[in-house]
Amino acid sequence: MNYPLNWKDYELIDHGNGRKLERFGTVILDRPEPSATWKKSLSDSEWNKADAVFSENKNQKGSWDKNLNDWNISYPFGDSEIIFKLSQGSFKHPGIFPEQAENWEFINKKCKELTANGITPKFLNLFAYTGGASLAADFSGAEVTHIDSVKSVVNWARENAELNNIDSIRWIVEDAPTFVEKEIRRGNKYHGIIMDPPIFGLGPKGGRWKLNRDLPGLLENVIKLLDEKNRFFIMNTYSPQLPLPELKRLLSTITGFPDNFESNTLGLKSTSGKELPLGNLVRF
Repeated sequence: MNYPLNWKDYELIDHGNGRKLERFGTVILDRPEPSATWKKSLSDSEWNKADAVFSENKNQKGSWDKNLNDWNISYPFGDSEIIFKLSQGSFKHPGIFPEQAENWEFINKKCKELTANGITPKFLNLFAYTGGASLAADFSGAEVTHIDSVKSVVNWARENAELNNIDSIRWIVEDAPTFVEKEIRRGNKYHGIIMDPPIFGLGPKGGRWKLNRDLPGLLENVIKLLDEKNRFFIMNTYSPQLPLPELKRLLSTITGFPDNFESNTLGLKSTSGKELPLGNLVRF
């Protein structure tokens, strides 16, 4: 399992019984986690220390039992730090997926390798959410294009960029598959691409995304956008309907996808050392 090691402002305190207890800076949250099917390790009294608890409905939306002011956390990155704004909403996510820090370090490593060879990396972030990978790539010297279909989320990512004094990212509100098709027609290429496709999605013009149906076609096109020689690629999938062995079989059918790639589980480790698997990780 791959999990980040450098967090100071984030801590996975405990997980179990379909929940996870986490510290984001000074704020402790109790959130649903379907993959935590085992028993909790800590007592109810420890879990009751949460500043807010999220209750989820069947449609994945829900509500918090307490309203908190927005707050910032930071992640140490090279000689600097990446700052993020966190906020409550109608979904359980406060604006960051902490496990993704493992990929930020991978992006930094690959961008530095390209730069050392005299290449200014061009980096594409698809399904980009609040921009953690976009910020990491920018900090690593890349020219970054950030794509998400939800305007409010792109605005949130822009706020994160402003917190970090970044003004060089290209922001686009569009369906990822549509943008990729346009870039192929334009003849554009990228040295690095990261994609974090959801199980379901709705684009700004009503286009509907369904992972199991649409992922193969998108992957075929994404590979066409990568530079043939100097390239790296990262993909996470969180769907229980697409386990890692099945995902690897799918990748074997994608024209141009390399035979050799890293495949693992992306996750987190609690303070007590208990691992929490959170999704599939594929990269090369």
